[in-house]
Amino acid sequence: MMKRIVLGFMIMAAAYAALNFDYFRKQVSYEFSKNDYATTTADTIREKMEPDTVIVPSLNIKAPIKYAAEVNEDKFQELLIDGVVHYPGTADIGKPGNAYIFGHSSDNAWSKGKYKSVFALLPKIKIGDEMVASDREGNKFVYKVIDARVVAKNDTSVLAQDNSKKLLTLQTSYPVGTSLKRFVAVGELVK
Repeated sequence: MMKRIVLGFMIMAAAYAALNFDYFRKQVSYEFSKNDYATTTADTIREKMEPDTVIVPSLNIKAPIKYAAEVNEDKFQELLIDGVVHYPGTADIGKPGNAYIFGHSSDNAWSKGKYKSVFALLPKIKIGDEMVASDREGNKFVYKVIDARVVAKNDTSVLAQDNSKKLLTLQTSYPVGTSLKRFVAVGELVK
């Protein structure tokens, strides 16, 4: 009986690893390359960028930002195939308020797109790290991380709009392979 339990557990662990292979690949790659990423800063990124792009230099994350016209889960999933998604009704990049962007930490191995684990490394972000985003015209905005934490999946306070500040929030599901909680990194505009 004990052998069956152990075997069952090993099969479940192998299936979990296989379904989240891209996530684990990024984790291993990061561990071997994090010193290289640490030398990349917002200053090494051109003043004019590709429009609608988000970059986290310290984690080697770069993705196009897709804009959703309305809160619609099916549309969100469709947009996530081609990048990360700007949550409707939140501030635009570089403007007062909270620009809220979310992306996958992992997705099904058979899902379409090359961004299904784009934010796999986001939980490794540190206070003081830079997040860079461009607006629709390609203007570059640099944000310094001021907060990084795990929140409940139904915690909508992370969408709050404080028009006295210019914030960028990046969000992904947490822990990997689940949608039990959310990991958010909040940055404040520095330039």
